[in-house]
Amino acid sequence: MLPETINPNVSLLDSDHQQINLGRWMHQCELIKSYYSATCAFVLQLTQSGFEIIVSSVSEKPLFTSGTFYPEDFPLFQKMKNSPSEGDFLNLGSFMLDELPRDFDGIQHILSRPITWPDGTQFGSLCVLNPRMTESMGNSAMMEPFQILLQQDLSLLCQNHRMESLSMRDQDTGMLNRYGFMMMAPRQLNLGRRFGAHAGIIFFELIESSYGNKGAPEEKHHRLLGNIVQDTIRTADVAAHYSTTQFVVLAFVDNERDILHIIKRVEKQIEQHQDFKLDTSYSFFTPESSAKLAPMMDEARGKLRSMNPVTDEPEQPTLGIDSAQHDNPAANSAEL
Repeated sequence: MLPETINPNVSLLDSDHQQINLGRWMHQCELIKSYYSATCAFVLQLTQSGFEIIVSSVSEKPLFTSGTFYPEDFPLFQKMKNSPSEGDFLNLGSFMLDELPRDFDGIQHILSRPITWPDGTQFGSLCVLNPRMTESMGNSAMMEPFQILLQQDLSLLCQNHRMESLSMRDQDTGMLNRYGFMMMAPRQLNLGRRFGAHAGIIFFELIESSYGNKGAPEEKHHRLLGNIVQDTIRTADVAAHYSTTQFVVLAFVDNERDILHIIKRVEKQIEQHQDFKLDTSYSFFTPESSAKLAPMMDEARGKLRSMNPVTDEPEQPTLGIDSAQHDNPAANSAEL
């Protein structure tokens, strides 16, 4: 399986993938074009909208450049989509004019080889236009090293995403950690606001029970609370083990009452374990709110009891006004 942070249906040009060196990919296209004495060579990616050219060799005409998009319903691209692993050599003379994009006018043959993601799903195709070959598929094997190189880059991209994902997870609970929450939650918050969803930040923290008196909560109790929180929230919500004792949730709801329902469900399950009590706090925000995530979290977290420790300092006496002086017209006003 691909890492959760990689969406194969989104173009590489629309994502910030530092592990993919598109300059090197372009150089490979230049080498392939030179080897086959071809008109052009390029890499196509199959996205949710169709086929898009990611990189291409340099061309005198403004055709087949990066970002060029083609709907996948053309028969030409359907053949590429279903091509065998060793690739295809297609004669465009066998297609009707309306079965080809206008950009392919004057192209007689296409040599293509499929590119796959590490899990085996199709990424796209490596294409060579008008290659000079003595045999239809005799020299197509020379595309294999380039195909392997591109697939190795995609594999490296997935490995880096897996490593980043592990660094964002809490080892004890499997939830996002503080870093992971600060990476994932802002995206979800912006997406929720775009669709008009109300949002709430909820903090949960285990505290010592007044009647249990069993010492501070242990690691197993935090794991229990983490499991309860994850089982309570919905898929679109984001939860994290924020600190040693605190858990945070970014929840998308219809109104403020739904936030209280989430808190109540967690509290009911914690009540079954009488060793400890649950301290909660929350802040609620409408879609019109322009507040950033960090201030929203500070507002909610600041309401926890642990964030507002009670001081033992004696209360300072309130200075009052001597009524006797107030009634005495001769009293000096500076003493009042």
